Amino acid sequence: MAVDHRYFFCLRPSPLLAKRIGAFRSSLGYRGSIVSDHRLHVTLGITGDYPLPFPKVADCMMAIGGQIDAEPFSLFLDRLSGSDEVIALRPSRRPPQLGILQRQIERWMRRSGVLREGWKFAPHSTLLYRKGDPFLLPCEPFEWAATELVLIHSLVGATRHVELGRWPLVRRQLELAL
Repeated sequence: MAVDHRYFFCLRPSPLLAKRIGAFRSSLGYRGSIVSDHRLHVTLGITGDYPLPFPKVADCMMAIGGQIDAEPFSLFLDRLSGSDEVIALRPSRRPPQLGILQRQIERWMRRSGVLREGWKFAPHSTLLYRKGDPFLLPCEPFEWAATELVLIHSLVGATRHVELGRWPLVRRQLELAL
């Protein structure tokens, strides 16, 4: 089995929220290739795929992670969407802090030459892969507390994620004083 290697920055849910989302996914009754609870995430920036692990790209991504300056925020996933290939949770509104964080990541990745060509940010958390008709429905809202930026090495084809780094999103001191 061929395995490709990609690296991406993401937000990951707490274990409790991942379990709640997993139970919701199971209750939907859709068939397909399920994204396991421990692999749920919202991608913020992604590299292309490489046939072998690429330590220089991983090191570059680690350095980018250390440059990010962003605050924690809540992301409400309140839409269930289906494309012809996936079912995902999406937000109906993007909090400003999400945009600030994502634009920093994209800017650093683009400057470093590691951002996947043609990639466009569309916040979502994939629940499962399947073939079917597109749809968009309101659903029970899931409040996702974004408190850390996480770097993942994905072994594509092996459905495996290896966590390479975590950086806390920190509230600025000025706001705490107010």
